[in-house]
Amino acid sequence: MGWRTDRERGAPSHLPRNPLFEPKMHHWDHVGLAVRDPLRAIQLFRDVFGGQFIVGGDNLQIGIRSMVFKLPTKIKVEFLSPLYLDSYLAKYLDEHGEGFHHATLFVDDIVSTIKDLEAHGFETVDTKLDDSHWLETFLRPKSTFGCLIQVVQSDLDWYEPHPVCTPEAVLAGEWRWWGAQVWHVSALPSDYSEERVRRFQPKT
Repeated sequence: MGWRTDRERGAPSHLPRNPLFEPKMHHWDHVGLAVRDPLRAIQLFRDVFGGQFIVGGDNLQIGIRSMVFKLPTKIKVEFLSPLYLDSYLAKYLDEHGEGFHHATLFVDDIVSTIKDLEAHGFETVDTKLDDSHWLETFLRPKSTFGCLIQVVQSDLDWYEPHPVCTPEAVLAGEWRWWGAQVWHVSALPSDYSEERVRRFQPKT
């Protein structure tokens, strides 16, 4: 159906055409939501909307539990909840409440994208390019209309559901983020260090 129902009457032919642009990003990957109760979010996006669980786990370095669900047309939503009372996400929730936290976009060449962003006056922060499977940078919300935007380059498939990781196991604290993947607590890699992550736990 024409745009949308009566193109001839709604769009006179003498007007200039809307130009089409070649996309400079690979795809819009997901929206991150900050939530206090991930179980309630699961009930909405999985039990009501039928979202497919992809992966999840605890990042003890920054005190965040995350879970990703895929909805139709490859739209994904990530739930972020704090593990510690003094984590940055707990403070974020206290200041802003639950809701939108960030948007994640995937690009083919993050180095080129960073140069393009900075050339247009957008400030990038927390850039990490040392993991070949996950290269990222962030745009400061003050330069992007109050929205935190994560820009990622990755050679991994982030749409494939994890074969054995479940939301229930994540809620039970059985999975850990380390590197570019999750690990069950019974199968942590040799370079995983409890001493390394312990310093991010709450001060006593």
